[in-house]
Order: sequence, then C-alpha cells, then structure tokens
Amino acid sequence: MKTAIIGGGNLCRIILELWAHKRLHCFTVDIVCIAESAPNASGVLLARELGVPTYTDMDAALDQPDLDMVIVLDKTRLPEVKERLSPEVRIMDRKMAQVFRDMSDIACELQEELALRDELDDQMQAEHDKLQKCFDSLPDAIIVLDQDLQVRWANARLREYTGLTPEDLVGEGGYRDPFCRRDAEGRRLDIRCSLEEVCVTASPVQLIFMDLDGKTNHTYYRVIITPIFDDDGEIVHIVETARPIDEMVVQAREVKESEQLFRHFVENAHDMITMKDNEGRYLVINDQAAALFGMNPMDLIGRTDEEIFDPHLAGVLTKQDQQVLTKNEFVRRQEALNIGGKSRHLDTARFPLFNYRGDVTGICSISRDMSEEKWLQKALIRSERMAAIGKLAASVAHEINNPLTGVLSFAEELKQDALEQDPNDPVIADYDFLIHEAMRCREIVSHLLDFARLGVGRYVTSSLNTVVKRCLSLLQKQAAFQDIDFILELNGDHALGNFDPNQMEQVLLNLIINAAEAMENQGAITLGTGVSEDGVQVEVWVQDQGPGVDPALIDTIFEPFVTSKGHKGNGFGLSVVQNIVSQHGGTVSLENAPGSGARFIVRLPLEKRRARDEQKC
Repeated sequence: MKTAIIGGGNLCRIILELWAHKRLHCFTVDIVCIAESAPNASGVLLARELGVPTYTDMDAALDQPDLDMVIVLDKTRLPEVKERLSPEVRIMDRKMAQVFRDMSDIACELQEELALRDELDDQMQAEHDKLQKCFDSLPDAIIVLDQDLQVRWANARLREYTGLTPEDLVGEGGYRDPFCRRDAEGRRLDIRCSLEEVCVTASPVQLIFMDLDGKTNHTYYRVIITPIFDDDGEIVHIVETARPIDEMVVQAREVKESEQLFRHFVENAHDMITMKDNEGRYLVINDQAAALFGMNPMDLIGRTDEEIFDPHLAGVLTKQDQQVLTKNEFVRRQEALNIGGKSRHLDTARFPLFNYRGDVTGICSISRDMSEEKWLQKALIRSERMAAIGKLAASVAHEINNPLTGVLSFAEELKQDALEQDPNDPVIADYDFLIHEAMRCREIVSHLLDFARLGVGRYVTSSLNTVVKRCLSLLQKQAAFQDIDFILELNGDHALGNFDPNQMEQVLLNLIINAAEAMENQGAITLGTGVSEDGVQVEVWVQDQGPGVDPALIDTIFEPFVTSKGHKGNGFGLSVVQNIVSQHGGTVSLENAPGSGARFIVRLPLEKRRARDEQKC
C-alpha cells in the first residue's frame, strides 16, 4: 500500500522507525515520500537516511502516482489534502496515526512476550527432558499419583522391573498398584493397601514386597510410599518408589546363616570360648566357659572381669588380655587359675579381633581344661614312682631283715648272759637300748614289706561302724590313749560297704595313731561314718584337734617317706592307707584347717553297688 506522509516531525520519525524495523503489524505499507517545509525536521532527516524521497512542497508529494493512502500529521493541511485527493485514496489524520502507533507498540510487545514464552517453553522442555533422564537413571521405580490416585508420571525403571507402562496401571477400579499382592483375577490379597494407609494416616509407609508369582523381574522389593502436601497440609501427590533388594536379601540370609553357624560352633564346642571388646566387656561366652566360673553366659555378657570376679582372678585375666592387645598377635600359654578355691589348669590361646579396616576391636580366647590331664600325669608319675619304691622297699627289706634278725638274737643272748652273771650290771641297759632299736628297725622293715607286698583283700559286705568299734577296743586299753577322748558320729544304717575288714582296720588304726601323735596324745578324736552326698559311696572319717598339716605337704602327704613328724615318723603310714583304699576302688582325702586340726576321709563303694556289679559279671 503506497503511502505518503505529510509532516516530518517526531511522529513521522516514529512511524518511519516502525516501518524500517517491520514492526507495523496491523497492515503493510510502502512509504514513498515525505512532505515537510522544514528541511532539518527529525522525520526528514531519518527519511534521507532510509532513502525515502522528501519534498518541501506538499503538492509534489500528493502528485505521486498510484497513491493508496496519505498520512496527514500536520492538522492544518488536512482540509487541503481532502480537497486535492480523490475518494479512492485513504486519508489517516494525526490521531489515527497515534492509535496506529500505539497498536503497533502493543503488537510488538506481544510478539516479544510470545517469543520469550517460546524460549521459556523450550527451556522447560529441556529441563523436563533432563529431569526425566535423571529419574530414569535412578535405581528405583518411581510412580507419582495425584490426590485422586491417578497416575501422573512414572520413570523408565517401572517398565524395566515390571514390564508395565503408566497406562497399564489404570484398571476398572482405578489405580492398580504393581507392588500390592493380588490373586489371579487381580483382586487385592492384602487386607489394606499401603496406599490407602498413607491416605488415612498421612504418613510415609515402608514395606518389603515379595513377588512370589514371578510377575516382575525380581523377587523382593523395598517399597516406600510418601505423601506430598500443599501449604494447607492437604495431600496433593503420592510418590511410590520401589527398589529391587534380591542381593540384599541374599546377603542378609548369608549373614544370618553365618551368625547361626558361628553360634552353633561356639555353643557346641568342647573348648571354652570367650570374646571381649577393647574395654574388657564380654560379648560372647559359651556354656563351657561360663560353667568354669559356675555361672550362666548371660551373667557375664556386657560385664568386665572386675565386675564379676575377685580382684586377684580379675587382675590375672585382665593382665593376660592386655598382653595380647599390646603385642597385637596370637599368644598361647599354659596357665593355672584359682577359681572357687580350686586350681584349674588351662591350655589357652588368645588372639586379637579386627574389623574391616584392620583396627583391633577386641580379643578372643579359646581354652581347654587340662586339669584332669594334669592329674592323670601326676597320677601316672606317682604310680611309676610308687612301683619303683615298692621294688626298692622289697629289696631293701629282704637285705636288711636277715642281718637284723642275727643282731637282735645275739643282743638278747648277751642280755640273758649278763642277767645270769650280775642282774645289776650297767651293760644290761645298753643291751635293752640295742634290742629296742633293733625292734624299731624290724618295725620299719615290716612296714616296707607291707607297702611292697600288699595283697588283694577278702571283700565281704561289712559295716564300717563295726570296724570303728573294734579299733577303739584295741586302742583304748593302751596307755598312750588314756588322755584322749573319742567322739563317735556313726551312721545309724551301719554304713554297709564291700571291703576287707582286716585291711580297713589297718587303715583306721594308722589314721587314729597319726591323729593321736599330732595332738601329742591329748585332746579329742572324732570318728564318723555315713554315706557320701552323691549316694554312691560309704564314708568313714577321722578328725583330730592338732595343728593341722603343713600346706606345703598337702600335695605329697600320701607319698612314701613324706612325714610331718620329723625324725619321729618314717613316712609309710599314709602311703599304706592310700594303697589299701585304692585297691578297694575308693579314695582318701584330706580336709586341712591349719591350727584347727586335720580331717581324713575314706570313701568306699556301697555294698549294693558292688552287688549289682557282681551280678552283671
């Protein structure tokens, strides 16, 4: 549309700028000339820059051929323009031009806003695509629902794990939760769906979903359902995430099986096993280790040695643990512990425990009770020693007995000759001393022979009460026992056992004589009989009021040549006692209280037990 502009002021300049930048969106114009009498008007200057012809005479502009429209910006020229132009040429006055300009500005702004919106849409789409890729790369399947439980969004993991698309999650009854158990017809098996629980409680729910029907690519999922709230606290979205945990379940089972295997090993091991932390608190202890201390495992768990045992035992155990932790290496040693007044010999291995970083977290000890083995070793050594001593005793006794008999015979003959010549001869006293010492030597030889040639007794059912009374009838008439009181504590059932009465009489006589000599033949001796606490043995005991046995001699008191009487004893009495009792299948023990006397207890098999054994044979 060919257009001429009458007036070259500021409004003309604005129209030219819009035209030059193609921002006249309302209609298309082709400005062919400008008419302005002032040659330096702003519109004229711009027209020259744009190459638009300018005229100082209005008629020259109106004479342009094929004009379609004239824009009259100088209102004083409007009547003249209307007279000159034909009706086919459109005329736009200044007001209309201003409206035209304003509409163009608005259109321009709208176009700019639309361009900005398109740019923002592109950015949002790019961000959406980026976010989608991020969510698709997550290991969890993610489903976003609105407050009406309609699927709004889901990531690619959902299809990877379940083979389902968001469209597949919509059924006749609404949302079909792929992580809610259903039967073959699609009916929900769970009494209450987790989604419903989230809607009711407005709190997150976490569960383990087991796909036992194999409808998904995995068997176990950890499912978390979380509500999203608006500013008013109303649920606007629900996010459901599911992650496969098959490997975690397998690992958990392996850990549990390892724990069970470890527990089974610890609880059924014959050795004593304990584990402590760095502070010495018991973390693990099996029944065998707890039984060593006369306790149950739960009595020790979480406690230290200082909290459980006496200071001495606790100090020993703590010191040994610290040595291992200091050296940070395996240590094995033979150790003796005094537990409950009894000495226990242990073969113990200790070693530090480490975590995955290699830091020491505690100490483990594995011990084996060697007390019985130690006792058997000592018993074997003692048995071999006793056998050797027995052979030596028999040899010595035979070698001494013959010349001793000759010495005693000649001494008695010399004494008899002296008595016949002079009854008051002082040499008779010397002969008496010689005869007395020779008789004492013969007594020692007799003990040696008894020790070396102790024969098998004649076992019959007998009463220990009877043996005790016979011994008293023999001793009470002797002068050495005149200042001794005998206290009897005899069992009313006659204390029946299976033994040789004569040999048992020899045992009691030895024990009673030892008791009298320990009290220097003054005081009281208690004799008692009864049945052992376990009911399988009959007992007889002898208790004196003497000074007791020296603790240094307790372990060897029953061995030959060991005596607490100094030069007055020969050390064979208790050895003979133990040999006789051992041949009867019994035991002899000492309960010692220094300063308050000693108590020797002899235990023999019960008569009824021996009878049953004979019937089995």
